[in-house]
Amino acid sequence: MGTAQDLLERAEALSHGPERLALVEDAVRAADLARDGEAGYEARKELIYSATYAGQSEKMLVAFAWCRTYLDAHPDEFGPWEQRSLTWFHKWVLIATHHFPQIPLERIRDLHADYARRVQALGLGAGTVPYFRMSLAMHRGDLDDARVAFNLWQFARRDALSDCPACEAQAIADYHEFLGDDEGCVAQVQRMLDRHMTCSHIPHSTHGMVLPALLRLGRWDEARRHHEQGRDMVAGDPDHLTPQARHLEYLSLTDPAAAVEWYARHVGWAERTSELDDRLDFHLAGALLFQELERAGHTQTTLALPQDVPGHRPDGRYDVRGRHAYHAAQAADLARRFDERNGLEHHTLRLERTLALGTLPRPALP
Repeated sequence: MGTAQDLLERAEALSHGPERLALVEDAVRAADLARDGEAGYEARKELIYSATYAGQSEKMLVAFAWCRTYLDAHPDEFGPWEQRSLTWFHKWVLIATHHFPQIPLERIRDLHADYARRVQALGLGAGTVPYFRMSLAMHRGDLDDARVAFNLWQFARRDALSDCPACEAQAIADYHEFLGDDEGCVAQVQRMLDRHMTCSHIPHSTHGMVLPALLRLGRWDEARRHHEQGRDMVAGDPDHLTPQARHLEYLSLTDPAAAVEWYARHVGWAERTSELDDRLDFHLAGALLFQELERAGHTQTTLALPQDVPGHRPDGRYDVRGRHAYHAAQAADLARRFDERNGLEHHTLRLERTLALGTLPRPALP
């Protein structure tokens, strides 16, 4: 197997994905077999990173909990900056909890409170505490708390724990869309592009997230440009399922043949991911696709689906109405689970909102 350090060095030479993550998991096992706590800590920090970028954040949650317990018990093994380093990963944990409706809301709030206590002890986090409060409020559909948190965040000073400017700018666009302010969302996205704001997720996700707002505003030409600019940035990447779903929604309304190909390319990972809010997003888009195919008079379609996709058929022929019913039912079930956990009816309404994109006036053909 090799030492934990050898395995980590091999992993770092690979791009993010399942192969890299598997090597990092081997490094964790090697450190544990050697009973080397410090090596286990370092390997698990890399596991947090690799699992996040491989779209398997459930593994990140377990690794973070181990690291937090170990660091609290062995503060003298590391330098004074390690608390800040691990607190950065604590931020990722706060967002990752949104993915899993099985995590109780009270547990999520405890993680937020623990984060607030720890960053206050470091003299940091005046902005990130309301920033992540806003994110949770938007995930739950709590309009009032989102507004309060947004205002607190806007008046807070950036510090070493703040997200990068591009991610924060994206959060403002997300906030406007959450409020139903499509004009504000589109204007914020344009400001981001005008300023050439980038990071590992921006503008990859940006081009996809703005598509529904543009379609509702009737700005189809702008939507086409965003689709063309953004689709290749996220195609085939398991860490970008939600923007893939947004591109599928756009194609479902504009190019059914391309939509079917895009769907077949990405549905396998959507079905396999344990990040259930991303899976919900793709089921919503899948329901829209097959709704639109049915409205166009299609009763069957040919799809090259992976064998592990539920309902897979060896002949590749699928009933359009059946696929629509399947995705709508899966979306409704996941939405119910999130809403029961969150205590608000928010995700259930998203199915209606997504399917309503099919009723938008289409642009006249040239």
